[in-house]
Amino acid sequence: MTTSPYQDKPSPWSSHSRILSYLQALPEKSKVFDVGTASGMLARRGNSSLRYFGVESNVEWATIASPFYERLWTCAFDEMQLEDLQGYDVIVLGDVLEHMANPEIALKRLVELQPRGSLFIISVPNVANLWVRLHLLTGNFDYAERGILDRTHLRFFTRKSLIDLIKKCDLQIDSIAVTPIPLELISTFFNTSLGTLIHAIFAYITSFFPTLLAYQFIVKAKRL
Repeated sequence: MTTSPYQDKPSPWSSHSRILSYLQALPEKSKVFDVGTASGMLARRGNSSLRYFGVESNVEWATIASPFYERLWTCAFDEMQLEDLQGYDVIVLGDVLEHMANPEIALKRLVELQPRGSLFIISVPNVANLWVRLHLLTGNFDYAERGILDRTHLRFFTRKSLIDLIKKCDLQIDSIAVTPIPLELISTFFNTSLGTLIHAIFAYITSFFPTLLAYQFIVKAKRL
């Protein structure tokens, strides 16, 4: 069975761009563990001075990503050996936790295996987004091929539930960023100069109403 290709998100307001900017600030040779590499965006586009490791259960995506990682495990995250999960400077869980049946167990497992001060970068979609609220108001909760209500999502997060999860896992939050709805995926108009300007304005407004307008939350946190 052929899997649909994973799409990079090059927009300057996307979670991909935000996470890549965080990686740019890391010291050389920092060990980065990418949980759910997909087609390898993080290592392919990220800071080339870093050491990248990853895990991806989709064989097709893992094959594409593998050349960009020092080591990549092709299996489910919970099938990895403990010794392969420990000793990283940075753990990236980009749009991963919502695909797990029990994200708290998975996150705790990772946290306990890392040194003190290790950085965790976590992004999840915001189920309390205005678009979802309006659909619920009309009695609809329809899954889709992608987005906040992606049919492969097993768990859903609000800003509050994400913060609660992170605190339960003994992480200290440094910052919480938000991304706006990816307007460029709605219409090609938003790839034009005027469309990009409108998108920038919307991204600015989103930062003032994070729980209502955010498409995703991106958290930077450290192990206590």
